[in-house]
Amino acid sequence: MTHLQGDVGRTAVYACEVAAFDGTDLEEVTTVDAIARLIGRLVADRWWPGPPVRVEAARRDAGSSGTHGPIAASKSVPMTIRISRAQATIATAAHELAHALAGVEHGHDALYRRAYLDVVEVITNLDPTDRRADLHTRQLAQAFAAGGLEVAARRWPSPGPDTGGAIAL
Repeated sequence: MTHLQGDVGRTAVYACEVAAFDGTDLEEVTTVDAIARLIGRLVADRWWPGPPVRVEAARRDAGSSGTHGPIAASKSVPMTIRISRAQATIATAAHELAHALAGVEHGHDALYRRAYLDVVEVITNLDPTDRRADLHTRQLAQAFAAGGLEVAARRWPSPGPDTGGAIAL
């Protein structure tokens, strides 16, 4: 994501990601192609209310990933997510998709955090009959609460129990 001046919450969100996801399968590094396929499947899902998304490998020497696109995203203008090889993880995919959904102009604010929770819910393929199915979403929500970070009301449809499908790498 392009670093916005005054991106309130950026450092706090990063700390919450560590608290919620460190040591989990969401942080296992895979290939950029595998993450691109995962993102492609999520944005093709009937739930995805965001703009079109293109995924590219970041420059070979890039240490971080990012989401780039127009301010005030349009449903017709694609966002570009660049994934670095070192960050080719499900957690990074969810983080960057949340920027695409909320709009890059929101940085890491409360609306971004709402988008992040929804994307994690979909990307981790929750099964409502599984008592542990929402583990990653709950861990992230708890980390936001512990960090004193508010989550905004969503401006898009809620992911339903039939959202997703067999999303796996």
